[in-house]
Amino acid sequence: MGARVHPEVDVVTMGAGWTAGILAQQLTAEGKRVVSLERGPTRWTDPDFQHNHDSLHYRVRKAMMLDISKETWTWRPNTRARALPIRRLGSFHPGQGLGGAGVHWAAETWRFFPSDFRYRSHHVERYGQDRLPEGSNVQDWPLGYDELEPYYDRFEWDVGVSGHAGNLRGELIGEGNPFEGPRSRDYPLPPLQRSIAAAEFSAAAEDLGLHPFRQPASILSEGYRDLSGRYRSGCLYCGFCTRYGCEVDAKASALTAHIPLALQTGRYEVRTGCVVRRIEVDDRGRATGLRYVDQSGREHVQPAAVVVISGYTLNNVRMLLLSRSDAHPDGVGNDRGLVGANYTYQLSQTPVTGVFEGRRFNQYMGNACVQDALHDFNGDNFDHSDLDFIGGASVTAGGGEREPLTSVGDLPVGDGERNWGRAWKQALRGWDSVVGIAIQGESLPYRDHRLDLDPTYKDVFGDPLLRITYDFRENDRRLYAYLAKRCAEIMERMGPSSMETTDELEPYTIAPYQSTHNTGGAIMGADPGSSVTDSYGRVWDTPNVYVTGATLYPQNPGMNPTGTLCALAYRTAEHLNSVDLGSLAEGHG
Repeated sequence: MGARVHPEVDVVTMGAGWTAGILAQQLTAEGKRVVSLERGPTRWTDPDFQHNHDSLHYRVRKAMMLDISKETWTWRPNTRARALPIRRLGSFHPGQGLGGAGVHWAAETWRFFPSDFRYRSHHVERYGQDRLPEGSNVQDWPLGYDELEPYYDRFEWDVGVSGHAGNLRGELIGEGNPFEGPRSRDYPLPPLQRSIAAAEFSAAAEDLGLHPFRQPASILSEGYRDLSGRYRSGCLYCGFCTRYGCEVDAKASALTAHIPLALQTGRYEVRTGCVVRRIEVDDRGRATGLRYVDQSGREHVQPAAVVVISGYTLNNVRMLLLSRSDAHPDGVGNDRGLVGANYTYQLSQTPVTGVFEGRRFNQYMGNACVQDALHDFNGDNFDHSDLDFIGGASVTAGGGEREPLTSVGDLPVGDGERNWGRAWKQALRGWDSVVGIAIQGESLPYRDHRLDLDPTYKDVFGDPLLRITYDFRENDRRLYAYLAKRCAEIMERMGPSSMETTDELEPYTIAPYQSTHNTGGAIMGADPGSSVTDSYGRVWDTPNVYVTGATLYPQNPGMNPTGTLCALAYRTAEHLNSVDLGSLAEGHG
């Protein structure tokens, strides 16, 4: 039996997460017909998350994550090592199902610094080209902060972001982040409640002359009427947040407004349980649609004028590489061999932990965003002239969520190696007296860090897995050592009974969770000689294919990527609504 060919639509997306949801809502509002092919078998709806307090199901067994028994990745630290398959979700936790990873994200919502968008130029102008790490291929974005600011603003107000502005139209104000770029208006909602540990972290940081502020979040601090016109509840601070759907709909995702609005138009269809296997192209190398397999194993083709690859970063890159044809023998977007380049991750570590004997911090309640942050050591907000690294990291403390006991592995007990036995059990009785200070550092691209197809291992369909070549580098180790000292200074000022500091960065490993902030692999740029797409995510060599998400980032700043990738999705949607989609397949528009 041949593949079933469906009627052509204007746009087909691989995935139905944050960026696909934004595109669907914006495009269907202008009369476009859109189909999203979601690999997850589940169509999550709000009632599914009520009474979801099941740590074993959601956090330990990762019910909302990608099923890696069917498709995984391989990893090696360098090109000399053998890559092996990842058999357990560890370093990162990609989601699946309607709404994607946005349904179970932590909801930390940032704007990147103006200097992040001209990263190479900024550092060369200030410190000289010889300060760039050897082997790195950092580069500027093809757009600046000012160009993206209106789309940041639209996203924040459409979903309801809670926070304090720090820079309002160039004037430093209030209790917000004094290092952020200028905003056209304040956040729509005040910040979330601050945890006990966050308040003490901020007091200590202020004593040291630093500038802490409340974490901005896509979690409603109070009731709010979002883009959909529906009134959503404020946060309950239940503690079941990251890796869970929100039981009262306070946490924003594509499910809260964008996907429901698109479905209401009658011009949007989501098909779940659909695994996309290839971008279909014609003899000229233009995309004609997506080929996929449904839950019964039957093959389908969804024709479209425009194809959008809008899944998780690693899946996006793999799809481009798998889509080989006579016109694109090395994959769509890869005519110059740049797909897979500029892969970056994030330096997410907890350098210092303090024990406050006899204290209770109530860390079983809240969410990841009841923490406070400081950006004094993020980006280039501090002078690097006499330092031996470039870049920086955000510093945070005070998040509160319910952790299953099996995951409490950083308690300073016994020899620090065991998570069993009498000493460990005794330490668990005092777990609410332990506070950590964490960093989230920049990740720079290197020429020998990349994503490609593994020559040995395959998925259930017989297609090659994606191979990750990545490790921490000397710039990471030096940045970490510097930040570990700064975190220790803050912790000392907080006055713990005892504290433990890890002074040196351990080699990267895929085993423990760190962050799901994988970026790059199909980066945007000003020309096809240094990038895979233009500033809208339009693939240079296949002009009716677009890529969305953090896959586009030339390098990874010291903040969560979601706010920026959603802003970029709004900009891409505006672009697609302004052109003749049919002409894109002809290389115009």
